[in-house]
Amino acid sequence: MTTFHDPLVSGLLADAKLVAGYGRYGVFKDSALFAAIGDAEKLSDASASQPEVVKLQTVLNDCSSTVPFSTLAALRTGWSPGDMSRRTALATYFLIALSVTMMIVIGKLTYVYNRGVSINAELQEIDNNDFSARFGQSIRQVWATKKQLSSAAAQQASATDLTLLKDAYYNSVDNLHSLDQRFSSLLVRAQGFMTQEAPFPLWGMQWAYCKFSASSAKAGALLDFSNPRQMAIDQFCGQEIALAQQQSGAGSSQPLKQSDFDCRNNGNTQGGMQVVSSTGMVEDVSADFDAATRDLQCEGVITITPNSISTLTLQAKTLSEVLSPYALWILPALYGALGGIMFHMRMILNPLLPNPPLSRLIHRIALGGLAGMILAWFMAPGTKLGGEVTGIGFSLFTFAFLFGFSLDIFFAILDQFVSMSVAGIKKFGSPTVA
Repeated sequence: MTTFHDPLVSGLLADAKLVAGYGRYGVFKDSALFAAIGDAEKLSDASASQPEVVKLQTVLNDCSSTVPFSTLAALRTGWSPGDMSRRTALATYFLIALSVTMMIVIGKLTYVYNRGVSINAELQEIDNNDFSARFGQSIRQVWATKKQLSSAAAQQASATDLTLLKDAYYNSVDNLHSLDQRFSSLLVRAQGFMTQEAPFPLWGMQWAYCKFSASSAKAGALLDFSNPRQMAIDQFCGQEIALAQQQSGAGSSQPLKQSDFDCRNNGNTQGGMQVVSSTGMVEDVSADFDAATRDLQCEGVITITPNSISTLTLQAKTLSEVLSPYALWILPALYGALGGIMFHMRMILNPLLPNPPLSRLIHRIALGGLAGMILAWFMAPGTKLGGEVTGIGFSLFTFAFLFGFSLDIFFAILDQFVSMSVAGIKKFGSPTVA
């Protein structure tokens, strides 16, 4: 082997041989690099200015498009194409496990976000359609039809009239019950989403939260009113434990409803016919409506009151605040990080490319996550925490994934923004062309 005194030439020849050895796997289309190496080795004491050395440098520069510097750096450390060492296999398995875990986590969080968006859309629809007024009208219609039916039965009306009144009464009861069930189920889903699904979307998060946040006080102990936050945490975790025990216990008793409580405290409920004045005096409309509501609750037709529907507006606003971190921070960052992982997994599939070190892998994933978050700022600049974020959807998440996969596009867009900003700043103070 020829040894050169000039370190620049010896280093150039060593790199050229590494690249040439890499080219044996069908990377190069010709043998120009091998010929240039042979010509340089024929020199007895080469210098950087000799034509053979200059030609070798030129040919090696031409190979840089096929063999990037990262591959050359890996070749210097002893890596060879198709390396299947134990360390490489462990790194590959780690990346596969990380990507699968990320996909499961992102899938779960996306499901939670879509569920929240669906619940929020139903809340907004109910709020926009003046559901409270419709519910009150249905109660009054059922109550009026029931009065007519009782009056007709008392006056011994014909069978045809009674049949028609019964059909009208049953239809109005069905419509009212349908509205009641729709509102009740939506309210339960909204409350469950805001208290359980959204704060604790992943398995084990709620258990860990109660394990480390709840106080060690036993059940039945006096509440510490000096610390409202801790009291709320203890109450929440205590309710979850009680619910789990109830679900796993043998008892099948149902919890006491508000309607049951009212009926039991009122004793024998007076029907709507008892409210009507028999002397022809003007009735108390509010008392009549309250009696109708209470009577329908005791009969099991409704489980809520019209006054409770006003809480929907507050529920909708609170739900938007819960969805904001998912739409603006969490999901865009995770989709961008997943794009970064997919980029490195694609590199691992190619045996001619070296596997990235752990530091570069973490750096790339972190940059992908930051790119997704920054993209959310650009695509939704007017969206603030608690604002209307349900319309962001998969367009943002898709671009976050693409930018995480190809950071070159992301940085090119940022450079373009910087150039436009610099051009705009330079115009400040310049004379306006007439």
